[in-house]
Amino acid sequence: MASVDKQVVEKMKDLGTLYVVDKSRIEALAPDVILTQDLCRVCSVDLMTVERIAQAMEPRPAVLNLSPACMEDMLDNVTEVGNAIGLSAQAAECKRSLEARIARVRSAVEQCAAKQPGLRVLCLDWINPYIVGGHWMPQIVDWAGGVSLLSPLVTDAQGRLRGEGAKRVLSEDIVAAKPDIVIIAACGLDLDTLRREIDNISDNSEWLAVRTAAPRVVICDGHHYFNRPGPRLVDTLEFVAGITHKIPALIPPDLPFQEL
Repeated sequence: MASVDKQVVEKMKDLGTLYVVDKSRIEALAPDVILTQDLCRVCSVDLMTVERIAQAMEPRPAVLNLSPACMEDMLDNVTEVGNAIGLSAQAAECKRSLEARIARVRSAVEQCAAKQPGLRVLCLDWINPYIVGGHWMPQIVDWAGGVSLLSPLVTDAQGRLRGEGAKRVLSEDIVAAKPDIVIIAACGLDLDTLRREIDNISDNSEWLAVRTAAPRVVICDGHHYFNRPGPRLVDTLEFVAGITHKIPALIPPDLPFQEL
C-alpha cells in the first residue's frame, strides 16, 4: 500500500490528475446526462474537464456534479439524479426507503449508546500510511452511536454535521486516541485485497502498535461500501452500528468483513 500511495502522490504532483478522458468516446455515446464528482481528485476526473467536453457537444448534455460530504447530501443526490433522468417518483420512493432504514438504525442504537456511551470508533481509509476517513464517515459513526476519533464532526453552513476531508495520521496518534474499535475500509480495495495487504505488514512495528492499542480491529470492503458516497452508505451505517454495538441483525448479510 505504501508503493501505491507513493505512485499516486508522484502522479498528482506531475500531472495533477490520474486520468485521461476519452473525449471521442463520450461524444459518440451522446449522453443526455453526465454524472461526475469533484469531491476527491484522486478518485475522479476534474469537473472542469468534464464541463469543457459537455460544452463542446451538440446537443449539450447536462452535467450533474455529485459531491456529497454527508448523508443528507447523499439523500439529496438521489432526488437530483431522479429529476435529471425523468424518474422523480422512483427517486422519491428510494429516498423514503433509505430514510426509513436510517431511522431504524438510529432507534436501534439509542438504547445501546445509553447503556455504553462514548464507544470510541476509528475509521481508516488506508494503512501504510494511515489515513483517517472524513466527510460522511464521522457522521456515520455518530449516527451509529459512537464517537469518531481523529476526524471530528463539524457543522456546515446548512447546519448539517459532517467530517472534514480524509487526513494522514501517525500510528502514535492512533495509539494515543485509545480506540475501542478500529474499522479499516481501504479506498478502492475489496476485502480479499485488504486482507493480503495487512498480511504484508503483519510484522511492521507501527501496525503491531495499532493492533495492541485497539481491542477490536475489523476490516471491510471499502471499495463498494465505504468510499463511494451513494445509497449504499446506508448499508455502511447499518454495518458500523451493528459491529460497534454487537447487533448482528443490523449488519447487511452480503457486506464482506472480518474481525481480526
